[in-house]
Amino acid sequence: MSGGVDMNSSLAQDFKSRIFIINGAILLLFAVLISISNGLLLFMMYKDPLKTFRNATAVLVVSLGIADFLTGCVTAVDVGISHIIEGLTTDKVMLQAKIISQITLRASVFVLTMFAVERFVAVAFPHVYRVRVTVRKAIFGCSLGWVLAIVTSCLEVVVDRDVYDVVFLYITFVLPLITMCFTYCGTYYVLKIRAERLHRHGLQSGSIIGSNYGVSKHRARCSVKKEKMSKQSAELQKQLMKTASLIILVFVLSLVPFWVFTTIRRYCKECSEQRWFIAGYRFCIPILYSNSALNPLLYAWRMRTYRRSFQALFGRKINCSRRVSRRASREESIVMVNNFIDETNL
Repeated sequence: MSGGVDMNSSLAQDFKSRIFIINGAILLLFAVLISISNGLLLFMMYKDPLKTFRNATAVLVVSLGIADFLTGCVTAVDVGISHIIEGLTTDKVMLQAKIISQITLRASVFVLTMFAVERFVAVAFPHVYRVRVTVRKAIFGCSLGWVLAIVTSCLEVVVDRDVYDVVFLYITFVLPLITMCFTYCGTYYVLKIRAERLHRHGLQSGSIIGSNYGVSKHRARCSVKKEKMSKQSAELQKQLMKTASLIILVFVLSLVPFWVFTTIRRYCKECSEQRWFIAGYRFCIPILYSNSALNPLLYAWRMRTYRRSFQALFGRKINCSRRVSRRASREESIVMVNNFIDETNL
């Protein structure tokens, strides 16, 4: 009887060791992907070949890139090696890796939340944004996010684990998710309302021009300009919905599995020693880090400004006149639409 128990215990330990080693190898692979994607982004923004990264948005993208780059080259490497060591030996080495992991991942989540709020303010309150939102304030906000990430991560050592998991489930997942959904939906709604106003005003101007032969050329040009901006605003709505949907989807898919298993562990203590839980919980960690690998694609490479800068940095020639007149970035288009709305008092 004792021999059977020992054999089962040995098999369970072997299974756990294999899971830890495989998971550690996956984390090291993710570390390479995360470091490359975010390293290229930070290098491009440091060089700034087109001199376009000198605003609050760029500060947030840089802060997000730094958090994700550290997640790749420090956190994922540390956690991956810790998994491999713990799989090969019986030593517990995960606490230090866990705290480092919490710092970089939470800093990334906090910056993502600030980015969503910053985009909403830029579109909904353009005058406030131009006056109030500065590079210095963006740097202060990012620094505050990093301090909050460090403090909340270190609290794990001194706070009861069950209480800690519940509180920070809301702080690092539920609250950021609600904020992102609210701000992106609000941004889309504002753009939609402005596009409808531009369209109605353009139709009214067209009817006036058709009924009055002696209308000035200036009014005719304004009507054409309004129609063009209406189309631009409609395109912005479409692009915003695609980007916002991807951002929220990736955020949810990367964090939900981890928090599901964390909740199961809290309410089902005996589940934590079962094979399905050990395998599921450990493989949730690479999924948790996948957000850091995808953030550069979602927040930077989808924007024309970043793509053009990357092309310019690595040798692809760009026609400057076309860049200025025909290929304005989304941010420039938003400001142009807002300025025109203000001038026409729509």
